[in-house]
Amino acid sequence: MILSICLPGECMDCPEEHPVETSGAHEECRRLKEEFSRERERLLAEIAERKQAEKLLQESEQRLRIIFETSQAGIIMVGPKGVINFANKRMADMFGCTMEELVGSAYADHLHPREKEVGDARMRQLISGEVDYVATERRYLRADGSDFWAFLSGRRLEAPHEPLQALVGIITDNTERKRAEEARNKALAFVETLLDSSPMGIRVFDGATGMCIQANHEAADIAGGTIEALLRQNFRELGSWRDAGFTALAEAVLTDGMARHAEADLRTSFGKLVTARYHFSLFIADGKPHLLVMGRDATEEKRLEEENRRIEAQMLHVQKLESLGVLAGGIAHDFNNILMAILGNADLALMRLAPAAPARENILKIEQAARQAADLVRQMLAYSGKGCFVVEALAINEVISEMTHMLDVSISKKAVLRYDLAPNLPTVEADATQLRQVVMNLVINASEAIGERSGIIAISTGVMECDHAYLSDMWIDDGLPEGFYVSLEIADTGCGMDRETVSKIFEPFFTTKFTGRGLGMAAVLGIIRGHKGAIKVYSEENRGTNFKILLPACAHAASPALSAPPSADSWQGTGTVLLVDDETTIRTLGKEMLTMLGFQVLTAGDGREALELFRQNRDDIVCVILDLTMPRMDGEETFRELHRMDPALRVVMSSGYNEQDVTRKFIGKGLAGFIQKPYKMSELGLKLSSILGHSPPQWTGNR
Repeated sequence: MILSICLPGECMDCPEEHPVETSGAHEECRRLKEEFSRERERLLAEIAERKQAEKLLQESEQRLRIIFETSQAGIIMVGPKGVINFANKRMADMFGCTMEELVGSAYADHLHPREKEVGDARMRQLISGEVDYVATERRYLRADGSDFWAFLSGRRLEAPHEPLQALVGIITDNTERKRAEEARNKALAFVETLLDSSPMGIRVFDGATGMCIQANHEAADIAGGTIEALLRQNFRELGSWRDAGFTALAEAVLTDGMARHAEADLRTSFGKLVTARYHFSLFIADGKPHLLVMGRDATEEKRLEEENRRIEAQMLHVQKLESLGVLAGGIAHDFNNILMAILGNADLALMRLAPAAPARENILKIEQAARQAADLVRQMLAYSGKGCFVVEALAINEVISEMTHMLDVSISKKAVLRYDLAPNLPTVEADATQLRQVVMNLVINASEAIGERSGIIAISTGVMECDHAYLSDMWIDDGLPEGFYVSLEIADTGCGMDRETVSKIFEPFFTTKFTGRGLGMAAVLGIIRGHKGAIKVYSEENRGTNFKILLPACAHAASPALSAPPSADSWQGTGTVLLVDDETTIRTLGKEMLTMLGFQVLTAGDGREALELFRQNRDDIVCVILDLTMPRMDGEETFRELHRMDPALRVVMSSGYNEQDVTRKFIGKGLAGFIQKPYKMSELGLKLSSILGHSPPQWTGNR
């Protein structure tokens, strides 16, 4: 470059003097000046730019500091060695310490003991660069030892190609959210536990789509499937619901919102037969209608309800039996005393009248009517199960065989009797007369059921072993013991009965006949009940009826036929008889009968009077006829006192009825015999002749 100097005044662009060596110096000067000017402007622009950048940086730092200090989240910087080298005030407040205590402390010291292992491992991963970012929940400790839950968002802080400078963490206290979440989880767990342990089957359906969105195990058990299978079902597509009427019911609930109940016997979509009881209701969730169905398997409950109804019906019938038994006992006592006076006086009148006397026929009719009245009372006693049974070991086939002629003449000519009697049956403890009445009543009823048509009446016997389940399904369920029972079946091909009629046939005074007292079948039931047996009825309209009677089998041999009792026509007794009865008419009539039989007679109106008379005349008294039911001191108590005073004394118990429980108390205790009111003089004579005219037998209740 050639330097030229311009002299003062020679160059307008050069205010000062300078040398000019060559021509064109002025152009160079101007160029240099222009370059200087441009550089100056650039520098000034750069300075302005830097000032603006510094200003922006300051403003940014100020904003960041404001954000840093006012942030509701804790912010920390952790060095490569795990020491906190920077934090904001919020972080110190969250940890419950001062900034001085926080900065310089180890990050791990602020973790809950249960979090340290996981937290340390995660921090080492960040430091090593294995991971660049962490977002997780952590449990931290405060300075006072309390703890809190927080959400940690951590990242590595480093420049490119430079070592790790720090870890930056933002920690947000979410204790309340955690508590709310735990509360929600507990509520959900409670609901799930409630669903799983609920004895009710619970299903929830989407009201719009009809799809099942919730179901518990009980609902699956009721249906006979699985929860997974239930969740695939749509109630609008279930055939079992449609057939049971549940679909229409569910739609009605979704339409009007009114809860409804339903019960039906159905076969579920899984093939299970069940009696289901459902409750349908509507609820709204997320603004959408849902159908809540709560149900239970009522199969066993329904069976128990039917069983309870049957037991209640049996109990009601037993109560009727007991009530009528009390009534019958009172009627029997009073009515039989009246009949005793009628029959006894008629009997004495007939003895005193000449065979050709005009009044004899009238007295015979009086006696016949009184006998019919006595039979009616005995039917009532038999119905109540408290009649006087003369129990003995009987071969039931022999009893039926002896009745064949009587049965033949008692039935319709269009009915045919057929017998199927099983051989070698065990005996039964029974009263032959009462058993004959049962057979006769059932056969006559069978004949009437056949009516004018031709038909068959089949009588069959057998033996069977019965358990509690079978015995409990009988008309009489008095807790009969399991074991062997002799069966007697009487079946006919008659008109049969409907269920309502079958349920009433044993009720007192119920009859299907135009006329009748309605005591025949009631008496049958009472007799069987009194024998500790059971009865079962099978009937179908227009096809016939079958009565099955069960009597406890026993191992005793059948009682031998009794020899004919000695005739009392010419028999005369001797000695004194003490007649004890609270009825004056009975004492008067009895005294007259006994006198005609040759006895001296003492009478007493109650037990105490009888004991006093016996003390005064014990050497003369050969027999005592003792009424069972009396005021002040009854026959049972009087018998015990008499037996204590004289164990050899012959005592005959007399009553219009005789309860089995009371009668059994006399067995083996020296009772000489029993005579049932009303009785005639001939019957009294036979009884006394058998006791006094021969060696006195020990009464066992079998005669």
